[in-house]
Amino acid sequence: MPQKTRISDKEPEPMKQRLMRAAETVFHDKGYQGARVSDIVGLAGAAQGSFYLHFKSKKAILVELIDGFFAHLMDETLGTHPVTDLRNREDMTDQLRIIWTTLIAFCRARPELTRLVLDAPSSLPPEDRQHLARHFDDIARALAAYCRHTIDMGLVKPLNPDLMGWVILGMVERALHYAVFVAPGQDLADLAGDLTEFELAGLLATGPTGRGTK
Repeated sequence: MPQKTRISDKEPEPMKQRLMRAAETVFHDKGYQGARVSDIVGLAGAAQGSFYLHFKSKKAILVELIDGFFAHLMDETLGTHPVTDLRNREDMTDQLRIIWTTLIAFCRARPELTRLVLDAPSSLPPEDRQHLARHFDDIARALAAYCRHTIDMGLVKPLNPDLMGWVILGMVERALHYAVFVAPGQDLADLAGDLTEFELAGLLATGPTGRGTK
């Protein structure tokens, strides 16, 4: 079985980033429980002591990876494209398409980290799952605020915004799983378009009733 190329054999980058990149791969390949610090430093091409200059423990590097994943996604989506930019339905459609495109593109570029985050609720110890759960809570609140604002603008139906926040979060999670791991070669623009259409209009066709309907 061919050995993995050490991170240090690739383009030079700061030691902390090398360790984090290596940790993504090791956690993906061995799982959090099976991973060891020695595996991470070995792949990074670093000394054991270098790890502890940057991280207190295996858990600390995992937490930083997860925090960075969510911070990046929030910054590049609702942080860059706030609901206050919207004026009408066309703006909302365009904004959601951009957000879906951004989400999928980032997760496809970092599949090991994406897998780590998506699988974390079932693979991590209970105390670490709580840290992850706080991120999901924060995102659900942000999505609920988005829904609340668009309801006030008359752009969407007056549904329970807190419920919709969690529903959309679940949709995002499963959509990313599909886009990254089930159909990684599917056209990005097509995926973003279909997801935007579904999020805004659901499954029901517009116009006359469908075939077979009386």
